[in-house]
Amino acid sequence: MELRSKTSSREKRPRARTLKNINKEMLLGCGIDPAALPIILPKTRHLNLLIEDVKLYAANILKQTMLSIGGDVAIHRGVINGKKPLSSCIITGDLRHFKKLEESLRQQPGLASMADTIRQQIHPGENHLDLDLCSHHYHWEATPLIMGILNATPDSFSDGGLWNDLDKAVDHCMEMVEQGAQIIDIGGESSRPGSREVDRETEVSRVIPLIEKLAARIDVPISIDTKKADVARMAIDAGAGMVNDISALRDDPDMMEVIADTGSGICLMHMRGTPKTMQKNTGYDDIITEVYNFLDERVNTCVQAGVSPSSIIIDPGIGFGKDLKGNLGLIGRMQEFKSLGMPLLVGHSRKSFIGQTLDTQVNDRDEGTDAVTAWSVMEGADIIRVHDITHAQRTRSVIRSIMEEA
Repeated sequence: MELRSKTSSREKRPRARTLKNINKEMLLGCGIDPAALPIILPKTRHLNLLIEDVKLYAANILKQTMLSIGGDVAIHRGVINGKKPLSSCIITGDLRHFKKLEESLRQQPGLASMADTIRQQIHPGENHLDLDLCSHHYHWEATPLIMGILNATPDSFSDGGLWNDLDKAVDHCMEMVEQGAQIIDIGGESSRPGSREVDRETEVSRVIPLIEKLAARIDVPISIDTKKADVARMAIDAGAGMVNDISALRDDPDMMEVIADTGSGICLMHMRGTPKTMQKNTGYDDIITEVYNFLDERVNTCVQAGVSPSSIIIDPGIGFGKDLKGNLGLIGRMQEFKSLGMPLLVGHSRKSFIGQTLDTQVNDRDEGTDAVTAWSVMEGADIIRVHDITHAQRTRSVIRSIMEEA
């Protein structure tokens, strides 16, 4: 009786894998000459970049430059015959093409800022963070920074009533710094949906003694979360270095002067209406464009008023006048706001869109917060504003390690 082997005699088929990203270890694993890495690796990173509202002459330069180096640009057909003054441009190529395009644009009159924009989008992880806050220059080697939240209020949605005692509030701020917070944001007026404004005296009593006591004990910058110019000025005199204004300097006409006079940092946030009314109007035709244009206008207004660009931060305003779809859309495309050229702050911690997504109450949203934190790290956010510093620090550390390895 003839015995047959169970091993198939058919030819072994090659295995196939879809590789989203290729790093040097994978290339070396294929047996290539290590000297070829600088040549091959950039060819493996194909990218598509959308730039909107490009002037006719710049769109033609983009098109011709990329074609000359082996890439391409999709532009409106009316640009070619001069009938379209502005066009959206989709630039497509690998890292070599984008590097050559950036170098070429820097040699073209008036296009250096576009080269900067392209570099910020293609290499968001390379950005360090520098801020000038009340005559102090701060430099951080790696982003995002972690901003710790301290609400000295009885009615904030997450920690309202927890830190009304001055000593407890100071101790908690110190604890956040020890856990890794690099900025402390202190507020004395709730901005949760439906909340009412408090009078100046109440807000001052909640925040100024806390800032005075805290400023003497920590070296990290202190931010005052307020819309009132006189509260902001008193906070700066007490030791705060920046103002976090959810109205983007629109609520109090004197706030711009305070920022320009003191050299304070300023965080400009997008919001429709007021905290009391903002959730009554959450429909947008194009939320990304509307928020982008709003922040662009506020940045330009600040610069024209004498505020240093190195003191400005932008915040798309997660949860402020947006529904679930709008919040998720802003987070999913946050990297687009980097082209404004200002540090990007993301304030997502424990907010209602996480509760809607997970069907959880405010005290059970840390996992959802951590997920958005991880996404923010990958998308190049410069500052993340959170309640739980340890969770944010650990999430950031793991994502950074993965990104460095990849």
